[in-house]
Amino acid sequence: MVSIARNSIVVRYAESDDDVIAIHRFLCVVAAPGLPGPIDGQDSAREVWRVVTHEVALMAIADGRLVGTLGLVRAPFWWNNKLAFLANRWFFALPGSHAGKPLLKEARAIARESELELHIFDERRERLMIYNKSKNRGAAHVLRQ
Repeated sequence: MVSIARNSIVVRYAESDDDVIAIHRFLCVVAAPGLPGPIDGQDSAREVWRVVTHEVALMAIADGRLVGTLGLVRAPFWWNNKLAFLANRWFFALPGSHAGKPLLKEARAIARESELELHIFDERRERLMIYNKSKNRGAAHVLRQ
């Protein structure tokens, strides 16, 4: 277990090919034991590149090393493609690193700024958390054309 002071974690956007490599390597080590199947190296590297390049990937850095990462994607709701939400493509941190909270804090700020709901699915706990909930949630709405 890694022990890092919470205030020594810096969260930043992934931007470079080196960031893609670091995130991919991190996910292959940290996420692999809990995945429901084997990792395909090309598919997984391509998807990390896609999220870093076309969506949002966050990196939690402590003492110069990657200790957590969160990939965010914009997805349309099934019932109205004009409306969207943000969802985690991945969200992993080293145990004991305390990197999850600052990553989630930044993701929530991105959702607020984007005026989108943030859906975080936690596979380990088998639960969905929704942040920045729409004011229309729970209201009966039908769009008539």
